[in-house]
Amino acid sequence: MSPVYLYWVAIVIVSLILFYRLFYLQILHQSEYSLQSDQNRIREVTLQPLRGLIYDRAGKLLVNDYPAFTLYAIPYYLRRNPQIYNKLAAYTGRQTEVLQKIVRRDMLGYFKPVRLLRQVDFKVVSRFEENRMDFPGVDFWVEPIRSYPTEIKAAHLFGYLGEISPDEMKKNARFQKGDIIGKKGLERYYENILHGKPGVKYVEVDVVGREIKTLQNPKQQAPVPGDQLFLTLDYDLQRRAEQLMEGKRGSIIMMDLRDGGILTMVSKPDYSPEDLSGVISLKVWNRLLHDPDHPMYDRSIQSVYPPGSTYKLVLALAALTNHTITPEWSTTCKGYMRFGRRPFKCWKAGGHGRLNMYQAIEQSCNVYFYRLGLKVGIDEWSKFSRLFHFGQKTGIDLPLEMTGNVPDKNYLDKKYGTGKWTQGLMLNLAVGQGDLLVTPLQMLQFVSIVARKGVLYKPHLMYYHVNPLTGVKTYYQPDSTVIGTVPDTAYQMVRKGMYMVVNGIKGTGKAASVPNVIVAGKSGTAQNPHGKSHAWFIGFAPFDSPKVAIVAFVENGGGGGAVAAPKAGVLFRRFFKRLQENSTRQTIAGNINK
Repeated sequence: MSPVYLYWVAIVIVSLILFYRLFYLQILHQSEYSLQSDQNRIREVTLQPLRGLIYDRAGKLLVNDYPAFTLYAIPYYLRRNPQIYNKLAAYTGRQTEVLQKIVRRDMLGYFKPVRLLRQVDFKVVSRFEENRMDFPGVDFWVEPIRSYPTEIKAAHLFGYLGEISPDEMKKNARFQKGDIIGKKGLERYYENILHGKPGVKYVEVDVVGREIKTLQNPKQQAPVPGDQLFLTLDYDLQRRAEQLMEGKRGSIIMMDLRDGGILTMVSKPDYSPEDLSGVISLKVWNRLLHDPDHPMYDRSIQSVYPPGSTYKLVLALAALTNHTITPEWSTTCKGYMRFGRRPFKCWKAGGHGRLNMYQAIEQSCNVYFYRLGLKVGIDEWSKFSRLFHFGQKTGIDLPLEMTGNVPDKNYLDKKYGTGKWTQGLMLNLAVGQGDLLVTPLQMLQFVSIVARKGVLYKPHLMYYHVNPLTGVKTYYQPDSTVIGTVPDTAYQMVRKGMYMVVNGIKGTGKAASVPNVIVAGKSGTAQNPHGKSHAWFIGFAPFDSPKVAIVAFVENGGGGGAVAAPKAGVLFRRFFKRLQENSTRQTIAGNINK
């Protein structure tokens, strides 16, 4: 064969190979390689929605957002240029291995961005922008971080945000890795309202991953912001209540009796909500978690305590409803009552003398209620306790609420053994001690039932929420039930005793009084085997047409009349002063418009 012939054969073979390769790429696998090309050139970008803001009932902004930078990277570019990890580590102060671990853990695909670091300092962002060519496939997003522009803390109410966990993702398919959601408080309870809906856009990028332009794509969607949440909370009352509880342990809650809206809800000790805004440092988290005062624990709904003498009202209502006694039934208090070999003491060592039911409530005589407890018995006492919704959640729109404990015969049999406990336990329960445990919110719910003579409104914090795009308001629908077993006459009798607690000569709750407004209430001092007694006060006003109810609880505070009642009085006076001021302003405005 001549060399020329061999030369042409070689050209034909090479041409056939090239033709087959072109046919393979352009015809057989055109769609596959076209897709890869588009993935290199076109990037899908998730647009995070703005989270809904939170306001008080008058429209005062309580929880706001401010922008923060989040560093993200496209795994495809990191795989092609592994040295980028080292450069990122030098810029951010994070170890290379940590960044690699984040990418492996959160990667959803080679072209899906992965968050590497939140709340990046602006200096780092500026330095990065100056050397952007060294970081193909790496960029920043702007994500909102919660801020709290007012003087109130309300950390237990607001709650905080955090990155979604794998378990939380399993429960809600709408979320993805890296999403920020509510972890506690209102942020968690109203996550679906506040979160909004993410959008998506498509951008063209160059060889180093920089955005060149936004592309038009039928799949693109604008993000839908979360709804604005308006609370029943009153900013002025909340601020005053927080001041009253500063340096204390306990809770103050005030409720609007007309619909169950919570006007103020304070749990102390607490923490600054700013501490848990954005990225939470391990140092701050450990400090809060191991603080002996447990500032992250919401004492309003999570802590349970013996209610002390405030619970005598439950026993009185049970006795009056069952006609076990009349209000005139009386007994003599010598400062103690002997049951078996043990003396059960009254708080007043010298005794109260002879009292009827009204006087016993007014002066909070233990001996009277010891004897009444034996008459009523454990079965009826526990029945009426549950009738007033003790031993169960109130259903307030907050997570992690506790149920407390209402002991009955079955409970006592399990704890002490069948036949191994005596009626002496009933004496403790009659005055709100022993195995009985309640939350402050449950006591507020109870006094609201007494104030409204059997009408119960479920306590709630949401007033309404607003769609920011349409302006449509969705109001909370008050949820009411009637405690039908107890007659009005029984409520009227107990309410008379509560009137005397605040307004009687020997009343234990005089410090809760308000000029020109009749307040009714009940103080309580609950013994605590681990330290100083707990101080309680529950009450409502005005007496004839109740508008507001309150519970004031001070852990290890001492006497309820001396410690808790004055705090309730301050808030009562604040509430009615502002109510009068608002009424005056409306009258003046009405006269001007005539």
